[in-house]
Amino acid sequence: MPRRRDSQNGRALLRAVVFDLDGTLTVLTVPLEEMRRDTKQFLFSKGLPKELVDQSDGISSSIFKAKAYFLSKGMTLPEWNQIEKHIESVLSQYEAMAAHDVRPIDGALDAVRELKARGLKTAILTNNGRQAVDIVLRIIPMESLFDVIQTRNESPTPKPFPEGLTTIVSKLGVKLTEAIYVGDASIDAVAASRAGIEFWGVTTGETGSQTLLSGGAKLVAKSLHEMIPSIDARLKGWVRESSASRLGS
Repeated sequence: MPRRRDSQNGRALLRAVVFDLDGTLTVLTVPLEEMRRDTKQFLFSKGLPKELVDQSDGISSSIFKAKAYFLSKGMTLPEWNQIEKHIESVLSQYEAMAAHDVRPIDGALDAVRELKARGLKTAILTNNGRQAVDIVLRIIPMESLFDVIQTRNESPTPKPFPEGLTTIVSKLGVKLTEAIYVGDASIDAVAASRAGIEFWGVTTGETGSQTLLSGGAKLVAKSLHEMIPSIDARLKGWVRESSASRLGS
Protein backbone atom coordinates (compact mmCIF):
# COMPACT_ATOMS: atom_id res chain seq x y z
CA MET A 1 0.00 0.00 0.00
CA PRO A 2 1.47 3.42 -0.88
CA ARG A 3 2.28 5.63 2.10
CA ARG A 4 -0.05 8.53 2.70
CA ARG A 5 1.55 11.89 1.99
CA ASP A 6 0.84 15.42 3.16
CA SER A 7 -1.81 16.62 0.76
CA GLN A 8 -0.66 20.23 1.01
CA ASN A 9 3.03 19.93 0.23
CA GLY A 10 3.55 16.37 -1.01
CA ARG A 11 5.88 15.50 1.87
CA ALA A 12 5.94 11.99 3.32
CA LEU A 13 4.36 11.74 6.74
CA LEU A 14 6.43 11.26 9.84
CA ARG A 15 7.44 7.70 10.76
CA ALA A 16 10.52 8.18 12.97
CA VAL A 17 12.12 10.65 15.37
CA VAL A 18 15.86 10.49 16.03
CA PHE A 19 17.24 12.26 19.10
CA ASP A 20 20.58 13.59 20.17
CA LEU A 21 21.49 12.57 23.74
CA ASP A 22 23.35 15.20 25.79
CA GLY A 23 21.32 18.37 26.15
CA THR A 24 18.33 16.83 24.38
CA LEU A 25 17.34 13.78 26.45
CA THR A 26 19.80 14.14 29.34
CA VAL A 27 21.12 17.18 31.17
CA LEU A 28 24.34 18.34 29.57
CA THR A 29 27.20 17.30 31.87
CA VAL A 30 29.96 16.57 29.35
CA PRO A 31 32.66 19.31 29.49
CA LEU A 32 32.54 20.02 25.78
CA GLU A 33 34.76 23.09 25.84
CA GLU A 34 37.51 21.22 27.69
CA MET A 35 37.25 18.30 25.30
CA ARG A 36 37.46 20.58 22.28
CA ARG A 37 40.43 22.43 23.77
CA ASP A 38 42.35 19.28 24.68
CA THR A 39 41.74 17.72 21.27
CA LYS A 40 43.07 20.79 19.47
CA GLN A 41 46.06 21.16 21.78
CA PHE A 42 47.02 17.52 21.26
CA LEU A 43 46.80 17.89 17.48
CA PHE A 44 48.89 21.08 17.61
CA SER A 45 51.48 19.23 19.67
CA LYS A 46 51.72 16.67 16.86
CA GLY A 47 52.44 19.39 14.31
CA LEU A 48 49.06 20.56 13.06
CA PRO A 49 49.40 24.28 12.15
CA LYS A 50 47.15 26.35 14.40
CA GLU A 51 45.95 28.47 11.50
CA LEU A 52 44.22 25.43 9.97
CA VAL A 53 41.75 25.23 12.87
CA ASP A 54 39.51 28.09 13.89
CA GLN A 55 37.45 28.69 17.01
CA SER A 56 34.26 27.39 15.44
CA ASP A 57 35.80 23.97 14.75
CA GLY A 58 34.58 21.26 17.07
CA ILE A 59 36.19 17.93 17.86
CA SER A 60 35.09 16.14 14.69
CA SER A 61 36.00 18.91 12.27
CA SER A 62 39.37 19.43 13.97
CA ILE A 63 40.17 15.72 13.65
CA PHE A 64 39.03 15.73 10.00
CA LYS A 65 41.31 18.65 9.17
CA ALA A 66 44.21 17.09 11.05
CA LYS A 67 43.86 13.76 9.25
CA ALA A 68 43.82 15.45 5.85
CA TYR A 69 46.86 17.55 6.75
CA PHE A 70 49.00 14.80 8.25
CA LEU A 71 48.29 12.30 5.48
CA SER A 72 49.10 14.95 2.88
CA LYS A 73 52.45 15.46 4.60
CA GLY A 74 53.44 11.81 4.34
CA MET A 75 52.11 10.37 7.61
CA THR A 76 51.09 6.75 7.16
CA LEU A 77 47.57 5.62 7.98
CA PRO A 78 48.78 3.38 10.87
CA GLU A 79 50.58 6.40 12.33
CA TRP A 80 47.44 8.49 12.06
CA ASN A 81 45.38 5.70 13.61
CA GLN A 82 47.60 5.88 16.70
CA ILE A 83 46.87 9.60 17.03
CA GLU A 84 43.16 9.00 16.63
CA LYS A 85 43.27 6.15 19.16
CA HIS A 86 44.82 8.49 21.75
CA ILE A 87 42.13 11.12 21.12
CA GLU A 88 39.40 8.49 21.45
CA SER A 89 40.87 7.38 24.77
CA VAL A 90 40.92 10.93 26.15
CA LEU A 91 37.38 11.69 24.98
CA SER A 92 36.08 8.43 26.46
CA GLN A 93 37.60 9.30 29.84
CA TYR A 94 35.87 12.69 29.87
CA GLU A 95 32.56 11.17 28.79
CA ALA A 96 32.71 8.31 31.29
CA MET A 97 33.30 10.71 34.18
CA ALA A 98 30.39 12.89 33.08
CA ALA A 99 28.14 9.88 32.52
CA HIS A 100 28.18 9.00 36.21
CA ASP A 101 26.41 12.31 36.92
CA VAL A 102 23.79 11.87 34.22
CA ARG A 103 20.13 12.60 34.77
CA PRO A 104 17.25 12.91 32.32
CA ILE A 105 15.87 16.30 31.39
CA ASP A 106 12.52 16.77 33.10
CA GLY A 107 9.74 15.33 30.96
CA ALA A 108 12.00 14.25 28.10
CA LEU A 109 11.51 10.50 28.46
CA ASP A 110 7.77 10.94 29.00
CA ALA A 111 7.68 12.77 25.68
CA VAL A 112 9.47 9.85 24.01
CA ARG A 113 6.93 7.46 25.52
CA GLU A 114 4.13 9.52 24.01
CA LEU A 115 5.75 9.30 20.59
CA LYS A 116 6.16 5.54 20.93
CA ALA A 117 2.47 5.30 21.85
CA ARG A 118 1.68 7.03 18.56
CA GLY A 119 3.47 4.26 16.67
CA LEU A 120 6.58 6.24 15.78
CA LYS A 121 10.00 4.66 15.62
CA THR A 122 12.55 6.34 17.88
CA ALA A 123 16.33 6.33 18.03
CA ILE A 124 19.35 8.06 19.55
CA LEU A 125 22.30 9.31 17.55
CA THR A 126 25.07 10.70 19.74
CA ASN A 127 28.69 11.67 19.32
CA ASN A 128 29.39 10.13 22.72
CA GLY A 129 31.33 6.88 22.71
CA ARG A 130 29.83 3.48 23.51
CA GLN A 131 31.60 3.27 26.89
CA ALA A 132 29.90 6.40 28.19
CA VAL A 133 26.52 5.59 26.69
CA ASP A 134 26.51 2.16 28.34
CA ILE A 135 27.08 3.89 31.69
CA VAL A 136 24.18 6.26 30.96
CA LEU A 137 21.92 3.32 30.13
CA ARG A 138 22.79 1.60 33.40
CA ILE A 139 21.86 4.72 35.37
CA ILE A 140 18.79 5.64 33.31
CA PRO A 141 16.96 2.48 32.15
CA MET A 142 15.64 3.92 28.90
CA GLU A 143 16.98 1.48 26.33
CA SER A 144 13.52 -0.03 25.73
CA LEU A 145 12.24 3.35 24.52
CA PHE A 146 14.45 3.33 21.43
CA ASP A 147 14.64 1.07 18.41
CA VAL A 148 18.29 2.00 17.80
CA ILE A 149 20.93 3.65 19.99
CA GLN A 150 23.95 4.58 17.91
CA THR A 151 27.16 6.13 19.29
CA ARG A 152 30.13 7.55 17.40
CA ASN A 153 31.74 4.11 17.62
CA GLU A 154 28.97 2.62 15.47
CA SER A 155 28.73 5.56 13.07
CA PRO A 156 30.84 5.66 9.90
CA THR A 157 31.74 9.25 10.81
CA PRO A 158 30.62 11.43 13.75
CA LYS A 159 28.51 14.57 13.53
CA PRO A 160 28.66 17.05 11.81
CA PHE A 161 29.25 14.48 9.06
CA PRO A 162 25.95 13.06 7.77
CA GLU A 163 26.75 9.35 7.58
CA GLY A 164 25.68 8.65 11.17
CA LEU A 165 22.19 9.95 10.43
CA THR A 166 21.83 8.23 7.09
CA THR A 167 22.97 4.96 8.69
CA ILE A 168 20.54 5.15 11.60
CA VAL A 169 17.59 6.08 9.37
CA SER A 170 18.42 3.06 7.21
CA LYS A 171 18.47 0.86 10.32
CA LEU A 172 15.01 2.16 11.23
CA GLY A 173 13.73 1.18 7.79
CA VAL A 174 12.38 4.61 6.88
CA LYS A 175 13.24 7.27 4.32
CA LEU A 176 15.06 10.47 5.22
CA THR A 177 11.91 12.40 4.34
CA GLU A 178 9.95 10.33 6.87
CA ALA A 179 12.14 11.23 9.84
CA ILE A 180 13.22 14.26 11.83
CA TYR A 181 16.34 14.75 13.93
CA VAL A 182 15.95 16.55 17.24
CA GLY A 183 18.98 18.11 18.90
CA ASP A 184 20.26 20.99 20.98
CA ALA A 185 23.39 22.07 19.11
CA SER A 186 24.59 23.59 15.87
CA ILE A 187 26.51 20.41 15.07
CA ASP A 188 23.18 18.54 15.05
CA ALA A 189 21.72 21.04 12.60
CA VAL A 190 24.71 20.74 10.27
CA ALA A 191 24.61 16.93 10.29
CA ALA A 192 20.87 16.93 9.54
CA SER A 193 21.26 19.43 6.71
CA ARG A 194 24.06 17.42 5.11
CA ALA A 195 22.05 14.20 5.45
CA GLY A 196 18.92 15.74 3.95
CA ILE A 197 16.81 15.17 7.05
CA GLU A 198 14.59 17.76 8.72
CA PHE A 199 16.02 19.23 11.94
CA TRP A 200 14.07 20.42 14.98
CA GLY A 201 15.91 22.21 17.79
CA VAL A 202 15.37 22.16 21.53
CA THR A 203 16.83 24.77 23.88
CA THR A 204 17.54 22.42 26.79
CA GLY A 205 21.25 22.15 26.00
CA GLU A 206 24.05 24.43 24.89
CA THR A 207 22.43 26.50 22.13
CA GLY A 208 19.83 29.26 22.07
CA SER A 209 16.77 29.37 19.85
CA GLN A 210 18.01 32.04 17.46
CA THR A 211 21.22 30.12 16.74
CA LEU A 212 19.25 26.94 16.09
CA LEU A 213 16.85 28.73 13.77
CA SER A 214 19.73 30.39 11.93
CA GLY A 215 21.34 26.96 11.60
CA GLY A 216 18.35 25.59 9.73
CA ALA A 217 15.95 24.28 12.40
CA LYS A 218 12.40 24.09 11.03
CA LEU A 219 11.07 24.36 14.57
CA VAL A 220 12.59 25.24 17.95
CA ALA A 221 10.97 24.42 21.28
CA LYS A 222 11.77 24.83 24.96
CA SER A 223 11.20 21.13 25.63
CA LEU A 224 10.53 17.87 23.83
CA HIS A 225 7.01 17.80 25.23
CA GLU A 226 6.33 21.18 23.62
CA MET A 227 7.02 19.59 20.22
CA ILE A 228 4.30 16.95 20.51
CA PRO A 229 1.43 19.04 19.03
CA SER A 230 3.59 19.77 15.97
CA ILE A 231 4.42 16.08 15.68
CA ASP A 232 0.73 15.22 15.93
CA ALA A 233 0.05 17.69 13.14
CA ARG A 234 2.63 15.97 10.95
CA LEU A 235 1.06 12.61 11.71
CA LYS A 236 -2.35 13.92 10.63
CA GLY A 237 -0.82 15.26 7.44
CA TRP A 238 -2.28 18.73 7.45
CA VAL A 239 0.60 20.94 8.51
CA ARG A 240 2.41 23.14 6.04
CA GLU A 241 5.68 24.47 7.43
CA SER A 242 6.57 27.21 4.96
CA SER A 243 9.11 28.77 7.33
CA ALA A 244 10.97 28.04 10.52
CA SER A 245 9.05 28.55 13.74
CA ARG A 246 9.77 29.01 17.40
CA LEU A 247 7.42 27.59 20.00
CA GLY A 248 6.86 28.95 23.46
CA SER A 249 7.81 32.52 22.58
